[in-house]
This record gives sequence, C-alpha cells and structure tokens, in this order.
Amino acid sequence: MMRKIGDLVSILIDNKPSIYARIEGIERDIKPHWFQVRLLFLSFPPQEITWILKEEYIEGIPFTMKNEPLQIVPLPEPGAFQLQPEKNPNNHRAQVISLEELRKKRNNKDS
Repeated sequence: MMRKIGDLVSILIDNKPSIYARIEGIERDIKPHWFQVRLLFLSFPPQEITWILKEEYIEGIPFTMKNEPLQIVPLPEPGAFQLQPEKNPNNHRAQVISLEELRKKRNNKDS
C-alpha cells in the first residue's frame, strides 16, 4: 500500500531520525515507476520540497541522495498511540493520608 497525501513520515538521514514531514502530493513522474513526492518538512519555518522517488522508497526502503543515506519511515496515524501498561505491577503508589485523620490521632494521644 503506497503512502497517501496527509501521511506523516519521519526522514532518517544516515539512519538517524532527522525531521518530520507531511506528504502533500504524489504524482507520477515522466520516468516510468517514479513519482514526484511533495513533502512539507515540519520545521521552523516549514519548508516544502519535491523528491522524485520510486514507490519502494516512499514505502520505507532506504535509498541515497547525493551519496547521503536516506529513509522515509511512516508514522502511526494520530490517535494510534496507546498508553503502555505499567511495567512493574508490584510498584505501588504511595498511600494518601488524610490530615484530618492525623489530627484526630494526635488529639487522641494528647488526651
């Protein structure tokens, strides 16, 4: 399944996450099996660029550009992140103690 307009991706440069981008457009290029992919780099300021890529590069297969190793990694859709269960279920939280109860106990000891 090819990426689609609006998908969020991470761009890895030399196997290191470097920038996030949103796919703004995908059109067939004049060269067979190549696509013009318009990306909006989510940076300050945002920058729009167009890369000419094969489908497999759009899908995450590493490639090089000017001898620089690159990879486009799709991100999960917003809302797809879920909280992970607590790793140590025996890790109990501290007990909440009522100040009212402490005062009563202290008053009873003083009596």
